[in-house]
Amino acid sequence: MSEEDTYVRAKLTEINGAIERLTQMLNRMIDVISAITEVQENTSELTIAVNANTERLDEITRMIADLELSAPTTMATSGPGLADKGAVSNLQAVLDTLETQVREGVIASDLAQRINESAGILEGKGITGALIVKMQRWTRILRTYGRVDTISPADLAKLRNDIKEWSRELAKMR
Repeated sequence: MSEEDTYVRAKLTEINGAIERLTQMLNRMIDVISAITEVQENTSELTIAVNANTERLDEITRMIADLELSAPTTMATSGPGLADKGAVSNLQAVLDTLETQVREGVIASDLAQRINESAGILEGKGITGALIVKMQRWTRILRTYGRVDTISPADLAKLRNDIKEWSRELAKMR
């Protein structure tokens, strides 16, 4: 072999190594771009879920406002009359609707606001005591989350159980 052949062979080996390094770098870049794409898709899905939850919570707020207009303002002291039972049924429907809104992906600050509004409506209808205190407690718990944080699965399970308990307490008023 001549000196030129050795030189060309060395240069080709060097070029081959550079091509292999470029290939590895491109593969890593493709992996990074794939990860970014997945994050963007997940973000889009979360945005859709949050928007759906917000719309549903707004619907609950409208239902609560409608209940304020249609339900009596005080509870009878001699025992629940027919109108009072209807008001309790309407308030029960609000709690049932609230229970359907407690799902993965719900924003804690939105739900805290809805629970606080529900507690205010119940209190305005003459319901006092432990039920209101428990609802306000959940409002405080949910406010400890960040402004756009979702609720942890453990807290979601506890909240669902408490909403069922609130429903039982309302049922006792009948």
